[in-house]
Amino acid sequence: MKAQHMEITNELLAAYASGNVSDIERNAVRQYLMEHPDELETVMMLMDDDFDVQLDSHQADSAEMFNHGLDSLLEEVESTDTVSETPSVSILPIMSRAAKNVVDNLCAVKCEGYALRTLGIDVSDQELEKEAEENGWLKEEGTALYSIGQLSAKRGLFVSRKYDCTINDIKKSLKHGDIVIAVIDNSELFIRPEKAKRIDDTFGQLPNHAIIIKSIDEENQRAELLNPSDSNDVHSYPLDVFLEAWNDSSNYLVISNRNHYKPHPINLSEVSLTDDILVLQEVFAENVHEVWAKARIDDGWKYGPLRDDVQKTDPSLLPYDLLLEREKEYCRLLAIDTIKCLKKLGWRLAKNK
Repeated sequence: MKAQHMEITNELLAAYASGNVSDIERNAVRQYLMEHPDELETVMMLMDDDFDVQLDSHQADSAEMFNHGLDSLLEEVESTDTVSETPSVSILPIMSRAAKNVVDNLCAVKCEGYALRTLGIDVSDQELEKEAEENGWLKEEGTALYSIGQLSAKRGLFVSRKYDCTINDIKKSLKHGDIVIAVIDNSELFIRPEKAKRIDDTFGQLPNHAIIIKSIDEENQRAELLNPSDSNDVHSYPLDVFLEAWNDSSNYLVISNRNHYKPHPINLSEVSLTDDILVLQEVFAENVHEVWAKARIDDGWKYGPLRDDVQKTDPSLLPYDLLLEREKEYCRLLAIDTIKCLKKLGWRLAKNK
C-alpha cells in the first residue's frame, strides 16, 4: 500500500489511529484513506482489537485522536467535488467483501465455521479456509457477500442469502434455531452515529465485516452479537448502532439451517426499465422458453399432453406462441426481473450505437 510515495503499513495506520504520526505521515494516510475508504474500518480495528464498544482509557484517548483526524479527513473530502451523485436506484453491494481488516480476511469463513459446528458438523476453520481459497470464494481482500454460505451449502445445510431484511426476519430465524450471519460496516460500531452518517454521505456504504446475530432485544434496545474473528464471546450493542452498521449492506443476511427454506427474492419494486428495453419483453420471454425447451429436449424429453417424469413428456414443449398465457407470463417475469436485477446490482444496459 502506497500513498504520496510512502508505504502505508498496518503499523502506520495504528500510529495514525493513536495520533503518533508526523505531518507528512498524517497527510499520506489521509490521502490513502480518501482513495481506500473501506479501510477506515481497518484503522478502527487496529485501534480496538477486542471488537467491543466499551473502550478503556487508552483506547478512549486513541479514539478521540482518531475522531479528530477523521473529522479533518471528512472535511477535506467534503470540500472537493469527488462525492458522486446518489443513484436513482438503491444499489445492492453485492461486490463488497467481508474481511475483519487487512490483517485478517477470515471473518466470513469463521462465521460459517461457527454455523457448521453449532449445527453439528465438525470442521475446523483451517479446513474451511483452505477450501474457500481453492474454490475462489476467499480472496486476499475477503469474501464477496454472494459467496458467504457456500461452505455451509456444500455440507448440506439450507442456506438463504437475503437483502432488505428486517428485525422481524432476524427474530423469526432465531426462533427457528437458524444461524444468522449479518454483514455490517464494522467501523460504525465504534463511531458516533452522526459521524457514521457523514462517512456514508461522503464515501458511500462500506459493508466490510461478517458477524453472528445471537439475539435482538427490542424492549431494552440491545443487539447481542458474536464475532468469531476474535472470540466466541457475545457482546451487547445498542440496537440503533447495530442497525446503522447493518444498513450499509442493504440489510444483508445469510441464514443457515438443516431443514427449511423460504424464498426471499431481491426486491425490484423500485427498479424501472426504459421503453426501449420493455418493448423487447416478448423477445426476452421467448428466448427464456427456447433455452428451457432445448435443455429439456437435449435431456430426452418430448411433448406429451400430460407431465410424466418416467416417460419424459411435458405439455409445455411447444413453440412459445402456443403456450398458455400464464406460462408466457412466467417467462416474461423471469426475463424482465433478470434485467431489473442487473440494474439493482449496479450494472447498466445500453445499446451499441
